[in-house]
Amino acid sequence: MDINYLLSREQISLMKARTAACPEARAAHAGLARAYGQALGRSAFPHRDVDARVPRRPSGSRPSDDA
Repeated sequence: MDINYLLSREQISLMKARTAACPEARAAHAGLARAYGQALGRSAFPHRDVDARVPRRPSGSRPSDDA
């Protein structure tokens, strides 16, 4: 896969994890972001730790309207 595809998919997954309405969707998108981050980490591309960027929202909380 090309680096731009992986970067794009990782960013989309991070955004969806931040705005997901339910914990299951948030966890699914966060898992995808981690997987894309790991794939980027295995490449020669200098990449940062995705776990530091995946949001952790308390159970039952909803995304804010200003996001």
